[in-house]
Amino acid sequence: MNRWFRVAGGVAMNLCFGSAYSFSIFLAPLQREFGWTRAQVSLAFTLSITFIAVGVLAGGRWHDRKGPAPVALTGALLFSAGIFLSRYTHALWWLYSCYGVLVGFASGVGYVCPLGVGMKWFPEKRGLVTGLMVMGYGAGSALIAPLAGLLLHRYGWRDTFALLGLGFLVVTTTGSFFLRNPPEGWRPKGSLPPSPGEASFRTLRDYPPGEMLRTGTFYRMWVAYAFGTAAGLMVIGHLAAFAEGAGFSAREAALSVGVLSAGNGFGRIGSGWMSDHIGRTRTLALVMGVTALLLLFEPRVGTVPLLFGSVFLIGYCYGSQLAVFPSATADFFGIRNLGNNYGLLLTAWGTAGVIGPMAGGKIFDATKSYQAAFLIAAALALSAAVVIATVRPPAPRWTAPSDPPATPRSAAGA
Repeated sequence: MNRWFRVAGGVAMNLCFGSAYSFSIFLAPLQREFGWTRAQVSLAFTLSITFIAVGVLAGGRWHDRKGPAPVALTGALLFSAGIFLSRYTHALWWLYSCYGVLVGFASGVGYVCPLGVGMKWFPEKRGLVTGLMVMGYGAGSALIAPLAGLLLHRYGWRDTFALLGLGFLVVTTTGSFFLRNPPEGWRPKGSLPPSPGEASFRTLRDYPPGEMLRTGTFYRMWVAYAFGTAAGLMVIGHLAAFAEGAGFSAREAALSVGVLSAGNGFGRIGSGWMSDHIGRTRTLALVMGVTALLLLFEPRVGTVPLLFGSVFLIGYCYGSQLAVFPSATADFFGIRNLGNNYGLLLTAWGTAGVIGPMAGGKIFDATKSYQAAFLIAAALALSAAVVIATVRPPAPRWTAPSDPPATPRSAAGA
């Protein structure tokens, strides 16, 4: 099979998994029906983000041992079931269990498969193909949010969950059958190993998880990832509600969610490609710095063009992190244990899922405004930019004469 079909399968799955980002559309209907506070309802989204990280840890370990086939199919089935079962919500614990825990965990289990498969089939275009694979995850809401909004208007939130769950079942299970690893040691015809002049650092060996956890590189990446994505998630989890509170119509607010998701998807492709040329950490520092500037001015946005333009760029910068950090993990620590290693790094994103949406909801409930939340998010993004600029490749290590010390081909622009 042509290796680009592997990419198509991964993108199809992630288009569905990324629908978790459109949860803000369900905030108002759930509040109206049950009388819950915004913080209580948004906790479902917080739990979903947290359990995505848990699912990536479990799925990554399983993927490294058994390959992507059983992992991808399991994630597809559980995710679709979680969305469908959310239609029976009658209490917060049910919403938290189905949408927060089951949808989040299943999404994480399935998410890790396209990453590993894509990097193994395209070693010469690691950043670009990783961006394409995870683009669907960011762009999913650009397709799902308008569709969900239409279904909500016509059928109500319960039937919307049911219809989405059935549709996701078809798409995700079909996409999972395309995700298979290449044979051990496979390389595309005519390709050469990375040259000394390449901008991105490529380690000469594979780091097992335990060894990776003994490097300062990992912990600097973890802190930068947590701060940078917390800033984005504080906006994503409350965007529709923020826009309506700022005076925009419900339709414009729903469209802004789709615009942000489109930016999220474009950022994963654009910054993935850019990181192949100027380096991973330089790309990350750039998008985190831009995020800080955007968030400082976001509460002052008063027109539809400015709203759409700003949220597109915020989504672009947020999505860039989800594309470049997996490639950086593979560059710094190797591809063999990528599922385990990136799963550990992605706990930073899970932590951000707790910090961002929950903090945004509590600040709003206390102040009846999102201005303070956006200022805090800007500070987090700026801190992330500073930390990621200090990241360097891990020092070469070896444990046996057969595993000699290695000199990095190039750390410039890593």
